Amino acid sequence: MKLKSWFLILLAFTILVAAAGCGSSSTSTSGGGTTATQAPTPDGKALVQERCTVCHSIDRIQSASKTADEWKTTVDRMIGKGAQLNADEEAAVIEFLAKTQGK
Repeated sequence: MKLKSWFLILLAFTILVAAAGCGSSSTSTSGGGTTATQAPTPDGKALVQERCTVCHSIDRIQSASKTADEWKTTVDRMIGKGAQLNADEEAAVIEFLAKTQGK
């Protein structure tokens, strides 16, 4: 049973990594040169709804009240437990939670 759980976690991780890589950056050409366009700022609210509710109910998240530093500690701990957030997404989630669920 434990092996099956690890396999499912690995499979989910692989799918998430593959999905994150699709369309992660775009390029445009103008005047013969290629320039990378900057990705839009991640939406903290959408990320909380998509990524955090995989393990927690939205009610649990909304019932918490923490400072920005406390949210950073919490989000870092969740990333350590497998939450899938890159650095920009992490910053957006922390900013959103500090604004909406801050002390």
